[in-house]
Amino acid sequence: MSDISASEYVSRQEELNDEARQVMPWDASKCTYEMGALKQQVFACRTHNVGICYSCAIQCHTKCDLVELFTKRGFTCECGTEKDSNIDANNIRCQLRKNTEADIPSSTNRYGHNFDGRFCSCDEEYDPESNVVMLQCLLGTECNEDWYHDHCILGNEAGPCKKIEASNSECLTEGFPPLESFDGLICWKCIKRHHSVFQRMISHPLSEKIIEQVVPRNGTNESSNKSNVRKRNIDQVDSVLTPTVDYSILLKPGYSKHFKEIKEACSKDDKLFIFFESLAPFLLEDEHVYEPPIDVDDDRDTDDLLHNILQNDFDRGQAIAGISALNALKSRLTDFLKPFAESGQVVKEDDIKRFFVGRE
Repeated sequence: MSDISASEYVSRQEELNDEARQVMPWDASKCTYEMGALKQQVFACRTHNVGICYSCAIQCHTKCDLVELFTKRGFTCECGTEKDSNIDANNIRCQLRKNTEADIPSSTNRYGHNFDGRFCSCDEEYDPESNVVMLQCLLGTECNEDWYHDHCILGNEAGPCKKIEASNSECLTEGFPPLESFDGLICWKCIKRHHSVFQRMISHPLSEKIIEQVVPRNGTNESSNKSNVRKRNIDQVDSVLTPTVDYSILLKPGYSKHFKEIKEACSKDDKLFIFFESLAPFLLEDEHVYEPPIDVDDDRDTDDLLHNILQNDFDRGQAIAGISALNALKSRLTDFLKPFAESGQVVKEDDIKRFFVGRE
């Protein structure tokens, strides 16, 4: 180990802090429970069987088995509620709200196999190391906004794929439409749940402005050309896209505007109007996704680098579990190095060894 001055050590720490702020600028000091149902980042704590917000994943459940679920619509954090058995020695339930009495959990939270760490119709555990493309269903009324492998959307086994671009590690399954050609997915499960509604949408004159492609789950592109389907009348569409044919829909950019036009042209007792008004109003507007405020605290330290891992392709559970240990080590190391910094002394290899040997 090379000798390093305390000033060099401090300089390096500042560089790491700057890098951390750029990658992960959010403040993790506020639980979202009191904000109610939000579209937000959600983590499943498999240790305590609850869904929690970003901040509570970092501050309250650092030693738990966590799975990142990405965003969920209308979810209320369950940290510190009657569902959560995570209580510290001081009887504090949520480390951010500091409540000692259990709060009432939301009755409107929806769950699916994602909360067990499993995704897609193949029911596989999420693998952050995989380069397979996964897409989230925008509707989610039947699938609870599940994420699907591109080959599972086609109804195929995983097979050959091609790199999307040189700078991206993801591989797109052969035969799947280019990702830049569409702006959203509605999965076959949700379409089957509302089959008659989507028959109307596909045959609607505005469908060419909304639907990029109809993708059947048969491993082929047969009947997938939206223009051919759109030219058929409703009765003919019934014969092609029957309830026994599973298909997904890929939406064009700007689909919300045209969905709104369809709704405005319908009477209030029309199935399409009721669908947009009561079940899927979020398809008509760009949805707001809650994010914690930007952290402007200049005292943020290198433990934020672990927080950053939450936003990248690493094991989130292991990363979060390391935060507590790193915080404790950082505090002891700072106290140890303080006299060297004040006197301008060089920190030598023997000094570092003495620190770590003393921790064993």
